[in-house]
Parts: sequence; structure tokens; C-alpha cells
Amino acid sequence: MSGALDIPAFRDARSSYPWLVRGMNAVGKILPASWLGLKPISADAIWDAARKGDLAEREPAPEAAKALDVLVESLVKNVDLTPLGQFSALDDTVRMARTHLRIHAALEATPEIRGTELPPPIFILGWPRTGSTFLHQLLGADPAARTIPYWESFDPVPPLAGKPDRRAEKLEKMLGQLRFIAPGYDAIHPMAPNMTEECVALFMNAFRTLQFDFQYRIPEYANWLLGEDANVAYEAHLRQLELIQFHRPHGAYQILKDPTHLIHFETIVARYPDAKFILTHRDPAESLSSMCSLVAYTRSLFTEEVDPQLIGAELLSGYWPKALERSRKIREQIPQGQVVDVLHADLRRDPLGTAASIYETLQVPFVEQTSAEMHRHLGEVEATPSGKHSHSLEGFGLTRGQVRERLEGYCEEVGV
Repeated sequence: MSGALDIPAFRDARSSYPWLVRGMNAVGKILPASWLGLKPISADAIWDAARKGDLAEREPAPEAAKALDVLVESLVKNVDLTPLGQFSALDDTVRMARTHLRIHAALEATPEIRGTELPPPIFILGWPRTGSTFLHQLLGADPAARTIPYWESFDPVPPLAGKPDRRAEKLEKMLGQLRFIAPGYDAIHPMAPNMTEECVALFMNAFRTLQFDFQYRIPEYANWLLGEDANVAYEAHLRQLELIQFHRPHGAYQILKDPTHLIHFETIVARYPDAKFILTHRDPAESLSSMCSLVAYTRSLFTEEVDPQLIGAELLSGYWPKALERSRKIREQIPQGQVVDVLHADLRRDPLGTAASIYETLQVPFVEQTSAEMHRHLGEVEATPSGKHSHSLEGFGLTRGQVRERLEGYCEEVGV
């Protein structure tokens, strides 16, 4: 019997909506856009909307301005947004633009933030849907670990002195809007303000991340970003990490996770030569099936035009398989003691033992308190209701044989 938190195998965008959302989109298509307060999406309009109050005279970083130009141009060209999708896309993009301006204002107001010493980094890299979120949150239970809760990546700028900190409250409101449109989305990727979260929001604040390619079918933007110097995005990432650490210092080491780190593995190794790495692995037939479903449901938040067959072909022939194969060559160049491989099956079978093995390989102390806090975290996970995420390769026009053949060398080397 399926539960209220379950998310079924994707069929089409419209059937994934609750009845109320379907009705709102249907009415929205009939009414004039001006009645709904919807305006055409443009980069200039987004920056203008972001410049409110004390940000009225502030300009974005040129690199962010260029990225938003390309993103919006590709979005307008390719995506027929639903009324709710257009509202969500505008609201979210204006918020990120405003956060971008606030970040630069905060960095300018306090120059000593630049150069803030960060805890030594441990990067979790791997394809999406390989257990990296589960692992990130497990390792984040270690009191010695510095991770970034969602409220902090969502908005890295703390309030002015004497003002209440409402970042978690604002994030919860945004997540509530997401659950209204897609009630079962947490079954794919659970989110809450205080949960350990990946780096994606930090890159979104600079408008330079392939996360946008999950949200919208925007091939021009994806191709442009892949041709850009990733150091631009990672410089913005670094400045936000310094901002966060300056205002809330903590951690003997920092655990950073984002699926797109895998695509920029070379950049990370060059910028952080002493960094340590955890590479997560799963049968690519399983992870690609789940990834296709993630992309389909995420794009459905914004448009009804989601073709699962095209998504399957797009992902199998795109940048993810290439990044996975390239990562094995990069891994060979990393000294022992700085990198460890983790199989999804091992992590699920014995999470605490896997964590202890990771610490041993990376030469990180695995003390009694670490074990106890991770054990407590696992108990909380076990006690928290969760939904089932159903998906299949066939639903996206693929077969297990196709995926395994495309990544045969990787499967043999890693042993998945």
C-alpha cells in the first residue's frame, strides 16, 4: 500500500500535480498575465526587483550578471512555464539575485572576512542518487565536523546586530510552497532548514551551477557553463564559505558535498591540493534511473512540458557519464590517505562501519563521541517517516543493458 509520502513513477508533469495546483494553472492560463501580477522574465527585471532598500545602488558581480543573462535567455527560449511555474521561477530568481547583492555588500562592509581560515575540507563527490546525501548527513553528525545547514547556505548573510535571525523561518516558508506544488518531493530529496545541506545554494547565489539544468531544460546555459572557467564559480563558493565561517566559526574539518563537484573535480584538486575526497558509487543503472526521476519531477515544478523519454536520452548522452569516467583518472593522481571510495551497498548495509572505515582511510580521528552521535543520528533517521521513491529506466526510454554498456569500464573498475 502506498503512503501519503510516496512519490510514484513519473508519467507526465500534469498528473504529478495535486488537483488544486492543476486547477490554479488551468485558471492562470485563461486569465491575462497582468491580472495575476506576472511579468515577462528578463535579467534586467530580476536585478531591478532585487535592488530594494539599501541595495538600490548596488550592482551585481559581472560574472553573475553574465551568467543570469545566459540562464534567462535559455529559459525563455526553451521552457513554457505554467503560471505557478513562472511565479516560482521569478520569485526564486529574484531572491537569489538579492542574496547575491547582500553577500557582496557584507563582504565589502567587513573586509577582514576575506582570508578567514577554513577548516580543512573533505569533499563528497559522486553521481546524484548514490547515497551521498545520506552519507553527508551521517558524517555531519560528528561534533567535530563543520557542515552547512540548509538555512545557512540558503542565506549566508547574518542579520544586522540586534535584529532577529529569521533565515530558517523564511526557508521553511519556501519549502512549504514547494510541498504545496509537489507534496511527495521529500521522498526524492528530504529538506528541512536545520538539515545538513549541500553546496548547491552557494553556487546558485552566483548563478553558476548545473543545478539549474535540473530545474529547467536549458541546453544553451548548460553548454555555456561547461565551457566556462569553473574557478569563477569556486571563487564565489570560497567567499561564501569564508563569510559563513567568519560569523559562525566551528569545525576541525569541513565536509562539503554537491553532485556537481564531480564535474569540476580538476578545479577542486587544483584549488585545494590538501583536500580529502570521498567518492560515492552505485550501480549506474540504479542511480541514473533515480536521477531521471529527480530531473523529471524537478522540471515539473515549473512546466507541464516534460518528456521522460527525452530526459533519459539527455542524461545518458550528456555530461554525467563523461564526468564519472574522467573522475577515475583524476582519482589516480591523488595521494593515498586523501581519497576513499564508498559503495552504496556498503553504506546501506553498515553505515556506522562504513563511516569508521572512511575516517581510518582519511586519517581522521573516529572517537567515541563521533560514534555515539552518528548512532543517535541513525536512530533518528530510522524513526522518521519517509516516502518511497518509485522509478524505472524503462519509464525514461532506457534499459539496464544500455546504461551498463555505456559505463562498462567504470562498473568493472569500481565493482558495482
